[in-house]
This record gives sequence, structure tokens and C-alpha cells, in this order.
Amino acid sequence: MTVEPLPAQAPEWRPEDLLLRRDEIEAQLDPSLYTTLRRMATSGDYRLVVSLGGGALPGLAGNAALMHIVEELELRPHVEEVWGTSAGAVVGGGWATGASALDILHIVQSLDRPGAVDIDWWRILAGGLLRWCGAKMPDALLRGEPFHRAIAAGLQKKTFEECLTPFRCIACTDGAPMQRHVFRSGPLLAAISASMSLPGVLLARQADGTSQRGFYDGGLVEKTPLRSPIADHLRSGDKRRLLLLGTHFNSEAAQVEAARGFIARFMATIQAMESLVWSYQHAEAAKRQDVTLLLLDPHIHDANSFDFSLTERDYLEAREYFKDRLQNARLALSLALP
Repeated sequence: MTVEPLPAQAPEWRPEDLLLRRDEIEAQLDPSLYTTLRRMATSGDYRLVVSLGGGALPGLAGNAALMHIVEELELRPHVEEVWGTSAGAVVGGGWATGASALDILHIVQSLDRPGAVDIDWWRILAGGLLRWCGAKMPDALLRGEPFHRAIAAGLQKKTFEECLTPFRCIACTDGAPMQRHVFRSGPLLAAISASMSLPGVLLARQADGTSQRGFYDGGLVEKTPLRSPIADHLRSGDKRRLLLLGTHFNSEAAQVEAARGFIARFMATIQAMESLVWSYQHAEAAKRQDVTLLLLDPHIHDANSFDFSLTERDYLEAREYFKDRLQNARLALSLALP
């Protein structure tokens, strides 16, 4: 059962409006407006699982916005499992270790500085100019060291086994055929890095910072974890209904202008591939009668995947959307509740 209502006709969107309304958007939630969600999550009839989708910067900021709402509604103790892909793995992994959503958001904002997107220009130039003497191009355009340090800073525990909330993340194997790989145990940092690696752009790294091969971005197989958490729930034999609260970041809606530059164009290609797989998985999950799927897509207006100066704007846009969509009236209408 899918709970995503049709969006109302929106007025022309202007990014400056979000910053002007910052205090209003960030205001503390009124708990009385969210009793339906709280009742479902705490009744004992549902098993609450959070599923955080990938989506570069919009995914990082948007997932932090959702998890902050979960905290404000005092639902953290009732979340029985967190799943994440790519940006969702970064936020979900940190949150599962005990970090707060705003702490994670602040770490993302710290990447708004020169050098955070560390293109390996020297090795690219050397590989191109000296190919005649055996020099090779680097395996990835970005070194990824600032990203790696930022992920590590958001983790309060080192392994899956130590997580305060059980955590799972998804990557794609680089063999033929490419397959889904669900990380459930071992070092968190290496698994999250594998989930967000991009072929030719960003390599996965081990906990010690060395390159890790064998995996690509999990969005290529499951952009928002749906099939995997549903399958795990069915295998568990738990008789409660699965309440799957998830995010999805629609790359098509985000492209407000044509992608420019190598990284932007490459990301647009990857996102197009992910969307093909996603539509089938979403339709399959929506047909299930034993799952309540609360899937939220804030349609963030951001065509630049790595412009960290937009972090606050993306966060505010997602928070405003989630605050509206999770209110009692919205959920009652969608679920046909009395």
C-alpha cells in the first residue's frame, strides 16, 4: 500500500523563499498534528523500518530532514531497522550509530569549502600526456578524501554490530552480471563508502583510506531500499505489518536545467539508469497488501549534485515537504482512515 498523495498544484518555485521562511520551516513540530503516524509506529501492530534513498546532495540533506522529524516525534526508539543506499547509507549509518540528524547535516555543510570536491587533476593530466610511456589514467576522477573523512566523522560506532539501531546498506557488485549486495556486518565505513561509490568518479575506500574495489553505487540496483527490507521482513516471520517509511529523490524533477560539465552529465546518466530499475521496484512494492509504504519524494529543485553551498536550502525544502505530508489529515486521506 503506497501512501504518496498526488501533489497539489504548486505556485512558481523560488529558492530565496525558503531562506526567508527559515524560522517558520524549522519551527518545532506540533505533536498533535502527527498523532496518526505516532499511533501507527507505537501501537505494536506495525514494525517500523526506515528506508533512505540515494540522491547526492539532495539525498544527504533530505534524509537528514526526515530523520530530524523522526527524532522530534520521539520515534527513534520505535525504529526497528534503518536501510540506506548511497546518500541514504551515509545518513542512515550515522543515525543508526547514535548521531543526531542535525549533527550529520552540519558535517555535510562542512563540505562547503574549497577542495571538498577534490578532482585528481595531476594524475589525470599525467595519465593523458604520458600514455606513450605507460602512464595510466586514474581509476576515478575524484580522490574522495574529504568525503571519506566526513562519513567517518558522522559515525559514532565502527561496526554494524555496534549500531544502536540495526542498519543495512546496499551496494552494487562490479562483476558480470551486476548484483545487489546487502552489507549487514563488519566495518561500517567501508560498507557505506561502497554504497556511494561511482564508477569513474568516486572510488570506494576502506576504513584506512585505501581504495576498495568490487562495488559501485547501490542506486544502480535499489535506489531506495524497498525490495530488500520487505524480503527481510517476510523471512523474519514477524506477524506484524511492515510500516516502511522511506525517501526517494526524483532526479528527473531535480533537473531544472540541462546538466553542464563532466560530473553533472555523468551523474545525469547514472540517475537515468537508476530510474529505469526504480520504477519497476516501486510498482512491485506498491502492490503488496502486507506492507504500508510511506514513500516521500520532496522533489528538491537542485540540479547540482555536489554544490554543498545548497545544503541548507535543500534541507529546508525537504523538511517543509515532510512536515506537510506526514500530518494526520494527509495520512488519513491516503490510508482511507476514519
